[in-house]
Amino acid sequence: MYVVSYFTDADEALHLAYSHDGHAFVTVNGGRPVLRGTVGTGRLRDPFIGVGPDGRFHLLATDGWTSPHIVHATSADLLTWSQQELLPVMAGVEGALNAWAPEFFLDRGTGLYHVIWSSVVEAGSTAEGRDFEHVGQNHRIWHCTTEDFRTFSSPGLFFDPGHSVIDATVRERVGGGFLMAYKDERGTNDLGTVHKDIHLTTFDVPGGPYAPSVGPVTPSVVEGPSIFDRGGELVMIFDHFLEGRYGATRSKDGADWEPASLDLPPGMRHASVLETPLPTALP
Repeated sequence: MYVVSYFTDADEALHLAYSHDGHAFVTVNGGRPVLRGTVGTGRLRDPFIGVGPDGRFHLLATDGWTSPHIVHATSADLLTWSQQELLPVMAGVEGALNAWAPEFFLDRGTGLYHVIWSSVVEAGSTAEGRDFEHVGQNHRIWHCTTEDFRTFSSPGLFFDPGHSVIDATVRERVGGGFLMAYKDERGTNDLGTVHKDIHLTTFDVPGGPYAPSVGPVTPSVVEGPSIFDRGGELVMIFDHFLEGRYGATRSKDGADWEPASLDLPPGMRHASVLETPLPTALP
């Protein structure tokens, strides 16, 4: 089963849709949220769901535009969720202004789960008065590690190509190593801009070294890539956030990509796709 988690501009909460074939997705709960935020800003943006070491589904989400925390909750069936908590992932980092688009992936070699997110760090500065929604900021990809989602390592830089990047997503490669997609956050939020598109890199060990980046592999202006396996091909979806629609590409090898089509819920924003053989309460 494929489960897509997302929020909408009208309702910054956890929405879900599912598919048995990876082509057509059906909304859960009539398109209404299955979970609303109860901590921090009360917002659940950029939701990501993965399976943790306890065999439960773990939700991570952005706690608003300028919170240096991320939201965490767990579930056995994707519909009933534990009490939410704020993870202070940027604790101790002076000048940390935000923590966006959290995700996690497992490094099977070490047994550690890597939590990744995007942050602006400017010592001596604050988020007050900044227009994070409309004006690009100087982001990098950060991470920490955990074995159990109860205790976490200190945060550190994960990916820094020398310019602003956000929305990293990582998946294992067949044969070893990892594929990472990310957004080049340079440029401006208009359709004629340069940048604001998705690039790819690979690495064998979390934190690098990284192979030279490939891309862009999408048009501009897009964000929020998510990659899943559909019958032996990789499918990447991405948010045309200025146009209110979604796009998709597909690849046999993770290197050459061509347009793909999916039937996704209308109004979807910054979605992530979970591939799960685990039982859920979804049809």
